[in-house]
Amino acid sequence: MPAEGVKLTKNDKILQTDEILRLARLFVKQGVRKIRLTGGEPTVRKDIVDII
Repeated sequence: MPAEGVKLTKNDKILQTDEILRLARLFVKQGVRKIRLTGGEPTVRKDIVDII
């Protein structure tokens, strides 16, 4: 991680936990077997444990 930290996106610009979980459930119903969390740094989310 850079010494100056990570520039975070405003909360209103990212999916909320319930939105991510809803999408994941819809994908599973459609037969999706793997979902990858990519882009930026997903592990800086405070809710990452709830999501995975």
